[in-house]
Amino acid sequence: MYNIYYIYLLYFLYIGDIMDIKQMLYFKTIVEEGTISKAAQHLHMAQPPLSMQLKQLETELGVQLLKRGHRKVELTDAGKLFYKRSLQILNLSELTLHEMKDAQNETIRIGITSSNSALIQQPKVQKFLHEHSQLSFQIHEGTTYEMIDLLLAHNIDFAIVRTPFDATNVQVFYLQKEPMIAIGHYDYFHKNEHTIKDLCNLPLIIHQRYLPLITDCCLNQHFNPYIKTTCDDCRTSLIWASSHQGIAIIPQSALLLNHDTTLHSMTLEDKELYTSIAFIMRKDEKISDIIQEFINRF
Repeated sequence: MYNIYYIYLLYFLYIGDIMDIKQMLYFKTIVEEGTISKAAQHLHMAQPPLSMQLKQLETELGVQLLKRGHRKVELTDAGKLFYKRSLQILNLSELTLHEMKDAQNETIRIGITSSNSALIQQPKVQKFLHEHSQLSFQIHEGTTYEMIDLLLAHNIDFAIVRTPFDATNVQVFYLQKEPMIAIGHYDYFHKNEHTIKDLCNLPLIIHQRYLPLITDCCLNQHFNPYIKTTCDDCRTSLIWASSHQGIAIIPQSALLLNHDTTLHSMTLEDKELYTSIAFIMRKDEKISDIIQEFINRF
C-alpha cells in the first residue's frame, strides 16, 4: 500500500512543477458538483476565477479534461485519468498531513516498576516534559518481568526496570548502581547500624522483587532475616513501614515515594545490596530520536 503511495507522491512531485494541489482540488470539485457554477458555490469563490483555473490547468497539461455542456460537464478520457490520479494524490496529501500531526503529537508508551515511578520528579526529566509539552504518555506499571513481556509484545516502546533480571531477549542500558535503604520508625534503629546484619532480629518489609537479593545477602552472612511482610510494590512497603509494622528495604531512589517525615532511613553498606535502574528495549530496533532524548535525561 505504501509503495503505491510513494509512486503517487513521486508523480505529484513531478507534476508539481506544472500545477499546484489547489488546482487538483478545484478540478475534483467541478467533476463532483457537475457544473462550474455549483463548484464555485461549494468552494466559496466566484465562477470566473474558477473557470480561469480550469483553463490554465488544461493549458499546462496540454489536454482537454472536460466537455462543457449546458447542464453538466463530462470527463474526457484524459479527464477520467486525471480525476483518478487527483483523488489519489489528494488522499495522499491528507494522509501526510495527518501523519505529520501525529508525529508532532507523539505518544510514548512507557513500562515502569513501582520503585522507579518517582523518577519523573527529577529536574532534568521535568525540563524535558516542559520542553516537549505536546507529547502524550501511556504509562504501564507492573513487575520487571511483566514489563519485559509487554515490551516483547510491542505494547510499550521501552521500560524502566530494576536489576537483577534475565536480559537475554532485550537490549539494556544500565544507569549507575544505587544502594538499598532501610526505612522505618526511629524506635527500630540504634546508632551503630550500617548493614543488613545489624537488623537481623527486626521485622523486615520486603518487596518480592528484592527478596532473593536480600535473602542471599543474609545467608552469605550466616543468618536468617526476620521477614515479617512481603509485597509487590515499594509504595506498599513504605505504607506498612509508616504503620509501624517494621523496617522496609527499598532502593535509594524509591525514597522519593515516601511522604512520611516521621520515618528514619539509613543506607545499607552491604556490597551485595545494590541495584541498578535499567532501560530495556527490543533488540535490533532503532528507537525514535525523541525517546532517545527522554532516556538521556536520566
